[in-house]
Amino acid sequence: MIELIHINEYVYLKDVDIYFSEGLNVITGETGTGKSLILDVIGSFLDYQNIRSETFSADMVLNLDMDFDEIGIRRGQHIFSVERKNKRLFYKVDGRLIGREQVQNILSNIITIHKQNSHMKLLDKDFILEVLDTVADNYELLEKYKELYENYQHVLKIIAGANKDSELKKLEELREKVNEIESAHLSEEEEQELEEKYKKALNLQTLLQNYSSVSQHLEEIENALRKIYSLIEDKYHEFLDTAVESIAELSNQISKELSKIEEMNLEEIENRLWVYKKLRRKYGPTTEDVIANLQKWLEEIKQIEKTIKILENAEEERLRLESELRSLAIQISEKRKNAARNIVKSIERHLKDLNMNARIDFYFNQKDMARDGIDDVELVGSTLSTGPLYPLRKIASGGELSRLMLALELSLASTDVLVYDEIDAGIGGVTAVKLADKLSELSKKHQVIVVTHLPQIALKADKHLSLRRTGDTGTVVELDERARDEEIKRMFGGEKFIELLGDFASKENKRKGK
Repeated sequence: MIELIHINEYVYLKDVDIYFSEGLNVITGETGTGKSLILDVIGSFLDYQNIRSETFSADMVLNLDMDFDEIGIRRGQHIFSVERKNKRLFYKVDGRLIGREQVQNILSNIITIHKQNSHMKLLDKDFILEVLDTVADNYELLEKYKELYENYQHVLKIIAGANKDSELKKLEELREKVNEIESAHLSEEEEQELEEKYKKALNLQTLLQNYSSVSQHLEEIENALRKIYSLIEDKYHEFLDTAVESIAELSNQISKELSKIEEMNLEEIENRLWVYKKLRRKYGPTTEDVIANLQKWLEEIKQIEKTIKILENAEEERLRLESELRSLAIQISEKRKNAARNIVKSIERHLKDLNMNARIDFYFNQKDMARDGIDDVELVGSTLSTGPLYPLRKIASGGELSRLMLALELSLASTDVLVYDEIDAGIGGVTAVKLADKLSELSKKHQVIVVTHLPQIALKADKHLSLRRTGDTGTVVELDERARDEEIKRMFGGEKFIELLGDFASKENKRKGK
């Protein structure tokens, strides 16, 4: 349940705390005070688009009765935060940044918001299908069906637009490119090494001459040092030995460098670099691009091979997919029809409680296979006890649609928290009393939050909140018994109206002899 909402800033609500309780929470206030702003804030944590401020932030304290292991949230009390900056929404849970979809997935399992004019969705066939699929628990079957349907559409597209000969030609061309690149065994590292070797190899002749000259001079120096042995005393031979060893070591290193230079084959390096240059020119402009294109073409080859395989067995594949789709679509349709029968019984029961005698049904018409199945469904009804049923869009008034939507919502209530934005639109009199009873009954199993103008609903509240506005500042006040009595009097029409009701009741009693 929602325990607290703290609005840091939203339109004219600033630094506002709103505490909710279990049961029925009612929010009232004068027309134009912006009571629905509170529901905007709740909605900002869900997939709700009616945000009326470029910048705002709010916190919502929720007591969760289940774990959400995917983001490490355990049951118990948690703080969900939302902030809007530069037209972007940011979410946190207990101070930790969380993705928008993750927050919405969690809270959509806990909170349901029914907005003003939501009864108009009853005329939307997609909404009707969504309702039936929810009750029928069709989502797993629908996922399987939609995946198969995508494959089916792909096959149809290939059959309509692909030609086996042209696909084979494309395949051959791609394979030629791929073979040319793969046979070259390209590598950015090798290319860099080759370029470095090539620079060295360009100085090959100079290096050879220099090292050969050095080698010759070293040999002459060594011979000269050895002749000195016979000309000096033995005590100086140690110095000559050191000099001869150094000369020998230097001569050895020069010989190794000469060997390396001689191993360098300038022609081979040039030929290998030419391969890179040619492939860059054809498929580049860089070696990195050539390698990237190779991977892209390998994927294209897979797709073309798949297309050719489908084309070779196109009719057989189409028939197989159609058969599987038809079977799944029939299963989905049957579950929808069963769900429709169950919903109709519940809706009609709630409608009677809401002072509306009507016959309601779901009219199923089979259509060509589409992404959502084979059902074209519409709500039909009649306020007469006999006779044909007609589409609601042709016969129902706004008030009747509102009551019908309410009956549907009461039949489908499933989440822990149910939020209603002016559910009383188009409702008054005895129906308002019955609606209040319904909401009170619903609040025994759910936390219910209602924005309302009806005093009949306010009288049933477990907690009564009033939104008040003075200039550019709005406050939310939790009403005590005395303040609540005053607010309900205002909702009825004020002291004068209460007096008129008293006079009317007195006259009625006299008329009836009481």
